[in-house]
Amino acid sequence: MKAKRGLEIYFVLYLAALLLLISDSPKRELDLASTAIRSFVASTFTLSIDKPTLECRVLFDGSTSSIIHFDSINTITPNGLVDSLRYTIVITDQASGSEERIGTKGTTRIGNIRIASEQIGQGLRIWYQVHPEQQPRHYFVRVFATARPQLPSSITPQQRKELEPLLSGSENLLQSEASFFITYIVDQRTQQGTVPTQLESLLVQRLIAERNQQQPDGGTFTITPEQTVIETIPFVQWENRLTVYGASLQRDIAQPPVVSGMGNVFVTIEGNSLRLRGITTQPGLAQVRVGLVRRDGTESTTTFTVVTNPLQAPIIPPVMYPGIEYRFVPNLPLMSGINSRAVLRDEAGNIRASSKGEPFSFTPSISDTGQRFSFERYAGTERIGQVLTVLCEMFPVPEIISVRREGDQFVHLVTRSYGLASDARSRVRIELSPPSAGRVQELYGEQTYDEATHVRLQHFRVQLLTTATVRALNGYGQSSPPRDLPLR
Repeated sequence: MKAKRGLEIYFVLYLAALLLLISDSPKRELDLASTAIRSFVASTFTLSIDKPTLECRVLFDGSTSSIIHFDSINTITPNGLVDSLRYTIVITDQASGSEERIGTKGTTRIGNIRIASEQIGQGLRIWYQVHPEQQPRHYFVRVFATARPQLPSSITPQQRKELEPLLSGSENLLQSEASFFITYIVDQRTQQGTVPTQLESLLVQRLIAERNQQQPDGGTFTITPEQTVIETIPFVQWENRLTVYGASLQRDIAQPPVVSGMGNVFVTIEGNSLRLRGITTQPGLAQVRVGLVRRDGTESTTTFTVVTNPLQAPIIPPVMYPGIEYRFVPNLPLMSGINSRAVLRDEAGNIRASSKGEPFSFTPSISDTGQRFSFERYAGTERIGQVLTVLCEMFPVPEIISVRREGDQFVHLVTRSYGLASDARSRVRIELSPPSAGRVQELYGEQTYDEATHVRLQHFRVQLLTTATVRALNGYGQSSPPRDLPLR
């Protein structure tokens, strides 16, 4: 099969070169040659998915949950004569139909999972964390890839020089896609004192069979980590549990566990499991290796990876005004086994808005004017990063920004005011002093409103009967500085 593929490659290259040599219409044949090569290379470009389904199975006993099976990582490998790959991942919650999209390196939350991706060489690694809930969920993950076609390394330098221009340019990028499922399965433990149904009995038997299938037999000395990839951030404690099979940690181990690859890792023995905890101080990736020696001299080792992501600064508004909706982006990365959250508190300490790490919105009310809100981020119960404050201010006072004479008696005024488009209090009226100094007419047709800045411009024509002082007043009781309008 390999020899046949090599013949196909050289046939296509020969055909392209021949078209270029004998052509009376160079442009037309150049297009034909380019199409021939690109079509062939495109036929070799595919994506291979390591696992068609990632399954997470959770057993609930009342409100307590335990993960009994967890496929957390999938690997996508490209095939073909390609280079410079770029990936886009689209995740669909099949229950709600909602979609989230991430690129070559990113994280997002959808449903009860947080999913992340990272390109490693030309391949792609996708992994996820789950927030246990008592509702089963199914997600459909599509992976789209673009790549630049490449010529085989075995061709001559002269052939490469002639043919490479045919494959350059963004219009020659190749595309491929693949997909897999993430399935979140919930099992409920039978209540004590009740007789299980036949279906429940079969379910328990199946769960036991699955657990036994995952566990080596008693004579096989192995160490199995609960999580093969740990996500954390600097100065937050991570934790992993390793189960030991084929030996008793109390009777059969000749020496304490040996941990390498990372310093300051604390190990405790809990039953027949090792509980490892540690704290990293800077972003990076470390592979932790754990080894045990049985009394008969048999050794067993395992490894898992600790990925320390940098803690990015959150995105929050510098100031808030009442009635306007503001978006807060916590920028909390994935953290294994830790519930992250972000909260917005008022001066009394009340939580006014919060999330589990995803962006959220908050709209202050008029009664919040003058309050200083605090934005905080947490990993578990530990606060991380700085506490940031946001002041809720009253809208700026209205202004008279333009005074234009239109003859001896008439003056054209332009005012600028702030507030919601739907709030009549943000509109201004013109006050003359003395009131008998003239008449005011608003030019409604010239009014404008900027949704982005919440700025309203109003136009007025004032007919003066005598010298007057003019001010712009809004419905919040605010007033612009006075302007003198002398009568000419």
